[in-house]
Amino acid sequence: MFVYIIPLTALLLSFMALLASMRFIFSRQGLYWLFPAIISLLLFFQNLDTLLLLGEEDITEFAYTFRNFAPFVLAFLWYMMIVVFHYALKKNITENRFESEARKNRAEAEYLMKVELRQKKKARIAKKKYLENKASVPSIPEYRGPED
Repeated sequence: MFVYIIPLTALLLSFMALLASMRFIFSRQGLYWLFPAIISLLLFFQNLDTLLLLGEEDITEFAYTFRNFAPFVLAFLWYMMIVVFHYALKKNITENRFESEARKNRAEAEYLMKVELRQKKKARIAKKKYLENKASVPSIPEYRGPED
């Protein structure tokens, strides 16, 4: 049972690194995370292959050599690298101010346009009512006397 702890831990760390990099692909800095996601995927499959080979060989004794700990050390360092890379990107790459200001200005312009359209519609309705109901001088036909 102890034979599987190190490869399982390495597989878990590489899976967490893969999930983290996949999650960060959908952030603002998504293009920066494509290469780490590919490396994490390769590392995950390497650790999965190591675990499957270990299950096929039916080993009961664990030897404490660097070769047995190398996938774990590599997966741990890669996961820590992804975490540090995430915080470095989060700290140094801020939101594009020009793009955010343009987005805000466009939203404000659309809002003001809606308000102006509502005001013009109300003014048009009021003018129409005024024109329909305005006071005018009645036109009375000329009175003709009975002599006609």
